[in-house]
Parts: sequence; C-alpha cells; structure tokens
Amino acid sequence: MQDKRIVIIGGKGTAINIAEQIEDARQRFGYKIKVIGFAIDDPSLGCEIAGYPVLCRINDAWSRYKDTDVEFIFALYRPDVMFERLNILYKLGIPPLRFTNFIHPSVYLSPSVSLGYGNVILSHSSLQSNVSLGNYNIINSNVMIEHETNIHDGSFVAACSCIGARVQVGTGAFIGLNSTIREDVTISDYSFVGMAAGVLRSVDHGDIVYGLPARIKK
Repeated sequence: MQDKRIVIIGGKGTAINIAEQIEDARQRFGYKIKVIGFAIDDPSLGCEIAGYPVLCRINDAWSRYKDTDVEFIFALYRPDVMFERLNILYKLGIPPLRFTNFIHPSVYLSPSVSLGYGNVILSHSSLQSNVSLGNYNIINSNVMIEHETNIHDGSFVAACSCIGARVQVGTGAFIGLNSTIREDVTISDYSFVGMAAGVLRSVDHGDIVYGLPARIKK
C-alpha cells in the first residue's frame, strides 16, 4: 500500500510539530502517511524547513496538487490573527475532502467521537465520549476533551489544556497553553483564552480572557 502523501500549509511552530509527529507515526507505528513538504510564503525560511522541502507558495498549493492524490493539512494559525488566517484557508478553494485527519497513535479517541475533515490531534491527547470536531481544528499534545463537547471549525487548542464536559467551542477560537475550561460553558467564535486561564463562565465573540478565574481583558 502506497503512503498517503501530505502537504502542510504553513511552515513554522505547530506546522513543524505536525510534520515530525507524522514521521514518528510512520517510523514507530507503521502508519502509511508521509509529509512531502510545506506550502509557505515566507522567503526568509529558505527552500527547506526541518528537513522538508518548501514546495510552493500557499496560493499555489491547490493548482499544483489538485490532479494528484496529495492531501492537505492547514497549520497556519496564530492567536492574534485567527479570523484572517481562517479566511486564507477558505479562499484557497481546496475541497474539504482533500484535507486529511491526522491522529497520532498515542491518542485516546472514544469510539463515539465524530470528526469532520482536516483535524489534527497530537500525541497523548484524550477525547472522550460523543466529542465532536468540525473541520480544520488543531488539538495539541496532552489535551483532555471531556464528553459531549463540540468544537466547530478552525480552532486551536494548545498543549496541556483541559476542556470540560458539554463545552461549546465556536469557529476560530484559540485556547492557550495549560488552560482549563469548566463544563457547560461556551467559548464563542474568534475568542482568545490566555495561557493557564481558568474559564468558569462563557466567553463572548472575539473576547480575550485570562487569569484564574478568567476575566475579560479591558
């Protein structure tokens, strides 16, 4: 069986982590998946990143690979420009079916979890019963997501975060390192939860919260 070939859109930080975790899954666990390179616009990165070639600019990725079996992962998120970066993704015109889900083999995924397209779940995370992910979400390492939580599209959950039961996370939300989200709250679209925040009540659209308990940044 031929390896599934992946182009990662992005080339810094989490994009490199994803590439290396895919390689770990391939080498240690026999996954038939391989990153062939990055699509990124920053010329200062040169023609190679972490041993992977820079294949093309972001806007050229679909035209270059649409007639191939290549699949994509979008990893261009940044906490201060989530709305802008998600719009870049939508404007690429790549069909959702061409985005792959990557789940590191060390992840616990309940049989009742549902996934859309283009989701990444990195090592040692745990998704419990009836968790639902839409499309293009990145769940970093050591994240716990409790039962019946729903994450819509294009959100980023940083490492070591804990999301309680029945939480609703909207589109383009960013949940920072080591955050804790209480059960039954809503993290609305394009909101930002700061590092190590303890979120005890719902966060409105576009709000920035941080601290323990989390409060809105004025």
